[in-house]
Amino acid sequence: MATMYLMVGISGAGKTTWAKTRLAGAEYIGSDGIRMELFGKELTLKGYHRVHRIMNQRMRAALEQGRDVVVDSVHLSRRARRRVLRAVPEGVRCVAVWIDTGVMQAIRNDACRQRHVPFFAIALMQPRLVEPKQEEGFHEIRRISWQERVESDT
Repeated sequence: MATMYLMVGISGAGKTTWAKTRLAGAEYIGSDGIRMELFGKELTLKGYHRVHRIMNQRMRAALEQGRDVVVDSVHLSRRARRRVLRAVPEGVRCVAVWIDTGVMQAIRNDACRQRHVPFFAIALMQPRLVEPKQEEGFHEIRRISWQERVESDT
């Protein structure tokens, strides 16, 4: 049975780094990469629905071929997560991976990246983040705290 890993967390939390190191065997599909393909830059709000529609189409195609998939975007709200879950084919195991990182650490992480999310945007994400729950349709929720993430990387 294929598994879909849905990354959840504010910008700068470490979602992409965690996914690419811990789930390296899964196909990685991220909204940043799709924005780069479409618009030539990762950091733009242009085409939000188009980007996520493409992300869901790619996810579904890979899952239908039996491949495990990581879907990487902030997915702050239940509504955003529901859009992804609705596109998952029947019989696929769905796991939410919540990278639980505080705002100040996320801002420090973001400063180490080549492209930067404005710090105020990161700060505004935290109160909008709704903790993922199994009743949304997940088989499992993995909550990875910043400290656990750092300790597992060493």
